[in-house]
Amino acid sequence: MYIKKLTIWLFMLLSVVLAACSDIRDIVGGGTQDLPSDGVVLTLKLPNFTKNTVATRAATERQINSLCVLCYDAEDKYLGMSNISSANIKPKGDGTYDVKVKAVTGTVTLHIVANTTITKSDAKDADGKNNLYNATREGNPNLNAPVCWGSVKVDDLLNSKTDVWLLRQFAKASVTKDDTKVKNFEITGFKLFNTATKGTIATKSLDKVALPSVDCSDEKDYSMGEHPFYETPAGKAYMIIKAKYNGGPDTFYKVEFFNNGTSTQMDLLRNHHYQVKVTAVNHEGWATEDGAKNNLPENRISVEVVDDNPPIVDMIACKDYELGVCGKQTVLGNAKTATITFVTTKEHPEDFSVVSNSPDWISVPTDYKTKASYIVLPTTAGPHSSAGGRLYTIELTLTENCESSAHAGTVTITSGDLSRSVEIKQLGYDYRTDPNRIVQIRGLAGLTKKEQENYFLWMKSLQGITPAENQGRVRNDGLHFFVGNNPVYYLIPHLTGDDMKYDASRVNVEEITDDGKNFYKVTLAAANNYKRWISSEGVTIISITNASTNITVNYPVYHVGLFAQLTGKAATDYQLGKSKASGWYYYEMVDVVAKVTKKDGTTEDKTYHMLDRNLGATNNGYYSPATTALEGNIGAKGGYFIISVAQSSDDAKKNNDVVNALAIGDFKVCDNMCLRGLIDNNNLAIVEEKTHYGEVYNCLRINTEERDIPQIFIPMSGYYEGKTNEDPVYKDSNHANLWTSSRLSDYQGFSSSSLEYGFWYLYLDAFGKSLNLSNYRFVSGSSGVNKGRYRAMPVRLVAE
Repeated sequence: MYIKKLTIWLFMLLSVVLAACSDIRDIVGGGTQDLPSDGVVLTLKLPNFTKNTVATRAATERQINSLCVLCYDAEDKYLGMSNISSANIKPKGDGTYDVKVKAVTGTVTLHIVANTTITKSDAKDADGKNNLYNATREGNPNLNAPVCWGSVKVDDLLNSKTDVWLLRQFAKASVTKDDTKVKNFEITGFKLFNTATKGTIATKSLDKVALPSVDCSDEKDYSMGEHPFYETPAGKAYMIIKAKYNGGPDTFYKVEFFNNGTSTQMDLLRNHHYQVKVTAVNHEGWATEDGAKNNLPENRISVEVVDDNPPIVDMIACKDYELGVCGKQTVLGNAKTATITFVTTKEHPEDFSVVSNSPDWISVPTDYKTKASYIVLPTTAGPHSSAGGRLYTIELTLTENCESSAHAGTVTITSGDLSRSVEIKQLGYDYRTDPNRIVQIRGLAGLTKKEQENYFLWMKSLQGITPAENQGRVRNDGLHFFVGNNPVYYLIPHLTGDDMKYDASRVNVEEITDDGKNFYKVTLAAANNYKRWISSEGVTIISITNASTNITVNYPVYHVGLFAQLTGKAATDYQLGKSKASGWYYYEMVDVVAKVTKKDGTTEDKTYHMLDRNLGATNNGYYSPATTALEGNIGAKGGYFIISVAQSSDDAKKNNDVVNALAIGDFKVCDNMCLRGLIDNNNLAIVEEKTHYGEVYNCLRINTEERDIPQIFIPMSGYYEGKTNEDPVYKDSNHANLWTSSRLSDYQGFSSSSLEYGFWYLYLDAFGKSLNLSNYRFVSGSSGVNKGRYRAMPVRLVAE
């Protein structure tokens, strides 16, 4: 972290009693055990968590308006406090302040809080113990007079360890653009959404959010500059950038705080500066703020999110001191620097070394020790609750990665006899957003011309394709050919100096000209089939090296699933629910084996090609509304479909309009034989599982024949009941339900000549540990009459 040092000189003169110190009882001068009677000089430093240098801020700018010094004994019991008003904080003109305080007999730890009024309830809990870790402040954080906190032990003062850093209670975010790469793009402001509404005054760990469960709110206005906010757990906060693209009107772009190149979101921690840099823009944003809020981030804009202070995650200790380093740092392929942090509690912390183990692309500057910035940690916020220590920040120099594949290296930090390594992962060149390599998709009915012309941009609107929606599996980085009947092919720009190599057993490549431009036309080589394969499993299918740029692009190729659009009546009339599934979805296919009965009464195994999620689902995980760790998989439920619209007895016996409308090519709504066969083969069953939080739940899962996806799930969903033109009633939220395409047949309950035949369908129902195939009338009524109140459930598609 680049730190602007603002120093406050705090003279602890135990013999002086100030009028400002009116809150302490039983204060004595010169009688505190082991402290010299003339006091101790304590130096407080205020990190500015910015890359600006000291000289960029005027020395006359006041950031400390008040101080509160709190005293605690060896058991962390509150002893008293002294308040220092603004009048007694004297600016010296060099960025420092002189103040005087008093102490209490028996003090072991001093806590110092700036710029907020501390009450007795802030200072101590019901048992009289330190409550600063629980006391909160809310409202808009103030960058100019920030609430700050630090602490120091008296023992450290007696050993001349008199530096204490005050840490800000909040984080901040800012937005810039790379002017060398991003043209015709004017950022007019940004807003933060879903950030915490409050934060604790103190923290016991600088690497964790102090309040993991907290209410969140949105900023009201768009503006530039630095936006402060309270620390917020990963997965909650996001940013909307308002900008003009190519001189057009303001449009809106969504940015989430992902660790670069991963699907893992950051904890947004106090005293950190999250710097968002726009590195590429290839399309206008959403027309409205709501459009950006209600959709996932897209690659119409590319950003780099830099945390100027990576948290410490790996600690090692010996008898006398500790060394801790940050976790793996992931940077973009064109990144020229990477920042690492480490903590040492060695008596002479400046005695350390940093060595690159990958000198061909990671360099440690020769003057790294003089350039390294550091803060002295509060004693109670050290990674192992040890006595303070220095938190160093060092910037490494990187060589740009011109390959499309990522590479990794390490640097080793040594302090005394202790050593720890930090991994640096540099992503590959991003072929998905390179304006010279915009891939086009062809053959997929339903796409507009504009959507066809930028495959990876369109893929951002494809629901269910991100790693987060596929239990971490990456599927949004390559070319997809469909299992079953494949209609698609791709056009990759053919540039001067290209050398194309490909696996002819997987794909065909021919050079063509389209609209006056040269392309490689990439088609599927094999005949249509259901065999799964992925190029990243060991074989490079398509590789292009350009002699001019020396950039090599390896395109991942997938033959594991398909894209399908939910449209027409399938997205409207045939669904119930307040929000209906519609648009484009990604589905993956797996093979499942059922035990079926043949006409002669014997059984055999039969393989079905089943989609890995419900129709209209954005997630292939397991969802349980009562299980905290699984609540985020609510998208796994998919759409709620009626199964028939038959109006009469004759119509009910033969009308398959809905079932046909829900089909995706040869993938159709599964029938009773499929589900019954999976149950009989013990491949569809309820299994008791436990989350990483320790929650026990009953999971309805299907075993597959796939090594990489050994199980798929049928989520808890319940069903809807109601008329198509009214708000339906939601029922049985803790049941897992699926319609089948099978009518209740004559041998199961109705003669084929009955007026009721065709109105009853079999469906799957799981609750607790009970798993059944039951039957339900798809609509209210009797004696062959449709009275218009339908039942709607999820469906799962299979091909044979």
